[in-house]
Amino acid sequence: MQSCSTPDRHGYSVCFSPFQPNHLLLATSQLYGLAGGGTLFLLKLPSTTDGKGLTQLSRMEWSDGLFDVAWCPYADNIAATASGDGSLQIWGGLNQDIDAEATLTTLTQPLMVLQEHKNEVYSINWGEQWNYHQLLSASWDGTIKLWDCHRQNSVATCTGHSDL
Repeated sequence: MQSCSTPDRHGYSVCFSPFQPNHLLLATSQLYGLAGGGTLFLLKLPSTTDGKGLTQLSRMEWSDGLFDVAWCPYADNIAATASGDGSLQIWGGLNQDIDAEATLTTLTQPLMVLQEHKNEVYSINWGEQWNYHQLLSASWDGTIKLWDCHRQNSVATCTGHSDL
């Protein structure tokens, strides 16, 4: 059985690359997402011939827990994450062509941070049918937001239940 250790991190979301079938992203948080930072791991699945386990190619650090991740459907080196501080991070430089033997890279700054939610963001997804630059996010604040990556503010907000 193949495995990957993420010391002091708990996995919340994982997704395969739509471009490279042997690459995947793993969103994690410290302390079960209650406190501490988050890490996004870029991992490579082993080939059927080498017998090695999952290989960590790079990691991206964020100051709060990461609860969801989504690959950009039109660019093989961009992904978005949703975090406990109410923000979305757009990460670039996820070099899909990294050789498994290359030096491990750590990226500390996202390309863009989108912040409007008032509570944790637990779900994120890219638009794939008619506009690849749009994202949807859902938060514990009871809202769903539509984002355009060409803008810093959301395009629309849908409100949900009030927990009453």
